[in-house]
Amino acid sequence: MKAGNLKGALLEYIVRQLLKSCGFTNIKADNLFSFERGGLFFINGRGAAHDADIIMNPPIQMPFAYPSQLLFECKAYGTVTSLSIVRNAAGLRNDINEFEVVTRDSLLERQNNRRAAYAVDARTRFLYQVGVASVNDFTKPCVEYATNNKIPLLSLSWFLSQRIISDFNSIDQTLVNSFDRSDIQNLYDFLKDREGDMHSVQYNRVNNFLRSGNIFGNIITFANTTINYSYVGLLETGDMVFLFGRSRSEDNILNQRDGVVALKAEIHWISNRKNVWTLTVFNDHNRNQQTDFDFYVPKRIFNHWKTFNLDKNSALDIKQKFFSRIFVFNQKNNPEVPFSIINIDREWLAQIRNIENSLI
Repeated sequence: MKAGNLKGALLEYIVRQLLKSCGFTNIKADNLFSFERGGLFFINGRGAAHDADIIMNPPIQMPFAYPSQLLFECKAYGTVTSLSIVRNAAGLRNDINEFEVVTRDSLLERQNNRRAAYAVDARTRFLYQVGVASVNDFTKPCVEYATNNKIPLLSLSWFLSQRIISDFNSIDQTLVNSFDRSDIQNLYDFLKDREGDMHSVQYNRVNNFLRSGNIFGNIITFANTTINYSYVGLLETGDMVFLFGRSRSEDNILNQRDGVVALKAEIHWISNRKNVWTLTVFNDHNRNQQTDFDFYVPKRIFNHWKTFNLDKNSALDIKQKFFSRIFVFNQKNNPEVPFSIINIDREWLAQIRNIENSLI
């Protein structure tokens, strides 16, 4: 087993678990436009069939639009991801979105204005969004190209500790060869299995292997714990934040199913950890129902703030511009309502801004 293949499978597993926690579901191949071979999932494009590292259905679909599916290219490189990788993702997106079945018969049918049927294949068409997931960060040209071409990026370094990222990067061929081959093969099969259950008889060997205190068990345990005890929030800009609740899960306002729909929030930060902000979410009809969440400010937004020397008034502008509305996925705790919408309290923001201006 090559170390690169195992690292790639490990990255796919973590990203897949993250998406599942948000309510994304696996796609079933139709054996024509998509198919499975040798444990891999392929989707047809204009030029070729492409191996889809991860392809899933979102928890909801937008009305008046073709249904969407999300595909992630996973790159487990030991360095930052370069521009060429994101360019390839853009090409992949075009290839699978522009694929269509056109036969000679269908072309001839277009000449007949009185034809009984449309000259198109009767199938469900999708809008495919293609993103890139990596272990480490992305280069600046990579981020610029992805932003301008609306390609989502995801790095494990954005929500896993630096120690875990270092462990991931340290996986090499020598380390892989130090383990029993059967254990490594069974681990690889489990990581690639889109429906894999660690506690099934099929992967009983994997379960024992990961509990033996090795580096793979440490990475998977930490990643799953982080995913299970956090909420994924998406900003309207497409940036992602991971919200870590300070209270017990049963007291968490996002877990309540009593019809709470009007959620508002205040955002605070403290001077000794300027990249960690606190989101105080409350019920607009009952302020006593509230929960504090800590989150790391997305690196792109934090760097933007640093250009203003971390000024307080600039922080207020950032809160209004980037955090005015947050979509939080909570499928794992509230399957009936797969996500919540949190709006920043504009009255509170205006009051804080007036206070800051009066001090100038």
